[in-house]
Amino acid sequence: MRYLRFACAMLVVMAVITALPPTISAQNLGTDARLIGLGGNGGSDNIASKLMEDHESYRAIPLPLGIFQVINNRRFFDPNDPDFNPARAVEYTADPMHITFGRNSDSQGHLFMNNLVNGALSRDLNTYRGFAPASEIRAIGLISPSWGKTLPLSHSDSGGMTHGIFVGAGPYLSLGTNLNFDQNLINIFSSSTDVSMPNTNFLIGDTTTGQAALSITGGYRGKLPLFGGLKRAGNGQDREGIYVAANYHYLHGIHYDTADLQLQFDTDSQGLVTLAPTTTPLIVNRTLSQSGKGFAIDLATTIAVGSWDFGVGVDGIGNRINWSDLNSRQYQLQSLSNGGSFTTTPMPSPAGDRRVTLPLRYSGHGRYRTERWSALAEAGRGIDERLHFGGGAEYALGPLVLRGGSRYSRKLWHGATGIGFNITKGIGIDAAAFQTSTNIEQDRRMSFALSLRLTKNE
Repeated sequence: MRYLRFACAMLVVMAVITALPPTISAQNLGTDARLIGLGGNGGSDNIASKLMEDHESYRAIPLPLGIFQVINNRRFFDPNDPDFNPARAVEYTADPMHITFGRNSDSQGHLFMNNLVNGALSRDLNTYRGFAPASEIRAIGLISPSWGKTLPLSHSDSGGMTHGIFVGAGPYLSLGTNLNFDQNLINIFSSSTDVSMPNTNFLIGDTTTGQAALSITGGYRGKLPLFGGLKRAGNGQDREGIYVAANYHYLHGIHYDTADLQLQFDTDSQGLVTLAPTTTPLIVNRTLSQSGKGFAIDLATTIAVGSWDFGVGVDGIGNRINWSDLNSRQYQLQSLSNGGSFTTTPMPSPAGDRRVTLPLRYSGHGRYRTERWSALAEAGRGIDERLHFGGGAEYALGPLVLRGGSRYSRKLWHGATGIGFNITKGIGIDAAAFQTSTNIEQDRRMSFALSLRLTKNE
């Protein structure tokens, strides 16, 4: 039954941390340290970015040094370990690729979550002063990479592909949550002095929905000639053109899980969490399915002319998964401070199928480059329906390349800087330092990314 306690605590933690993968700053899951240093996404799942990456003059190979941090701190993921902490586990999961400094620093938020998940909540809620989550948090994330091959159907006179068919597959994983945190509880946690609220009910409500599916993708890749008068003479003219991409994803649902969590703190006449609550402190209504079918469509185009690139894309057109054979159950925990186990009660299964949809994702970019310097700008609306943008520039000094940029997401600016070194004509190494706020306190911390750069044969 300890697994159930872990799962319910994870629901609360997922809601508190607004940076869910990959709505996390996309840099957190980025594989290209060069783009990260420019304030860009460094690699993402949207088709517009992928189309741009396909026509880069190099290939980036990530060096995921952050994996060693995850391995060395795997105790945070184990519900049977006394150091188990779901808040830290989510922080590591949100950014497994890169080294992040200060990941293990203690905070009141971590203490609150650790005590909650271990059924050891302090009766004096002032113990957790310094932890101040927002009163309402909505967060959603999607990971949907598609790995495959483009099969050329026709070529231009210079040998480049003009039309092709893409065939691929990959996971489709989504997680969304909506948290409502009692304002009176926030007032206690955020106060600079002890606060007593006797005979008070504090409520935390959260609805979290997760989906896991296999995505089988068929798509089109094409390169069309530029409109009259746009084509430039000179080096690199073979790359000029209008690039078009379209994907159709057939989604075979494997697991659907939604939970409606209601957490209540009752205080006694002294303002302490009561040992004998008149209501059930924690109730989770859960609905599951292991059978679903759906689809999603992605479209993107990029125009390359001279030293300029411009691109736009939209992902998730018509996306849906219809889940069938639903079943429901309820979990209850009778004490938050005396340990104990959940009790499970079957519930009537919902009638019919349940359709789950996700918001559309929009993205666009502009880029300019010469032999000595280049600049990049990106903007879009993510699956969380929030605007984000970023950009930066780089300048080459012999074998060294200096970079700098910034990214705005989740109402915060995140700075970035980087350096590249060309080891040989075809091999380089890129490093980037960037700010991330994927932690329960939403503090800006410094992360470090590293990747190899292999120049493609022209």
